[in-house]
Amino acid sequence: MSKPIVVIVSGANRGIGEAICRGVLSLSQPVILYAASRAGKDLHFNPNASTGSQVKYPKLDITDKESIQRLVAEIQSSENGIDALINNAGVNVDQQYSLENVNLTLATNYDGTLSMNQAFLPLVRSRKGRIVNVSSVGSMLKPYSPEIQERFRNVQSLADVDKLRQEYVENVKNRTETESGWGGQRRAYSVSKALINGLTRVLAAEEEKQGSGVLINCCCPGWVSTEMGHLVGNAPKSPGKTLYGHAARHGCCLTVSSVPFSDDGAKIPLRLAFDDIHGTTGKYWANTSISGTGYGDVQAW
Repeated sequence: MSKPIVVIVSGANRGIGEAICRGVLSLSQPVILYAASRAGKDLHFNPNASTGSQVKYPKLDITDKESIQRLVAEIQSSENGIDALINNAGVNVDQQYSLENVNLTLATNYDGTLSMNQAFLPLVRSRKGRIVNVSSVGSMLKPYSPEIQERFRNVQSLADVDKLRQEYVENVKNRTETESGWGGQRRAYSVSKALINGLTRVLAAEEEKQGSGVLINCCCPGWVSTEMGHLVGNAPKSPGKTLYGHAARHGCCLTVSSVPFSDDGAKIPLRLAFDDIHGTTGKYWANTSISGTGYGDVQAW
């Protein structure tokens, strides 16, 4: 039997995270899946018995660096690396718009995702693995001023990304989001996802420069019928349940475009984690429509 691939999925307890986990466990290769959630509860996933796959349910709060480090230590003690880290955990509380909730959104979606990338990169490097940061169509830059759009598109360092974050919070404090070019109020979720796209570009460029072999991409999974998806209307796509495929440690891992499974928000994240994407890194992937049922392509954002 081939050596198990090691996968971490954050926010595994519902919606897209749950669908991603079920897809990972449908692979025909043995998998050790860390299905992480804030509660750390048994989510009753059914691993493929024929492959000897395993599921672990670690407690993980991505806003707490100590929580992240505990999971790093756990994996270091039992595995020799990570093949795929899928950063799915996130929040959207823009309907209760306030400075407190803006800070919560950025602390979770941006700061938490950045902390996960930085903490687990050494383990991902050891297997020349992949990182997938789940973004959103909300990350599109069109609502912002030309100056802010240009700054997002040309971030060269995490300091550039952090500066955008800090300026947005200051504008929220001063209630100047509109005149400062941020497209108005109730946009913290969208800003956080644009920041995720920016950190993805920066970290991918750093790994590419070092020749680590790690691929880091971000994606919009589409408008999916989940608790978060329903915040903005009647979502056309289901999370989905069952996927099938084969994963190899390097090269073409999972040819998802030739594998039959339901149209769902897990498709693009799984493609970026396991398929042959020809070495593409630092890009934003999506379908041309948020209701599209394809496997995604590189898109401008």
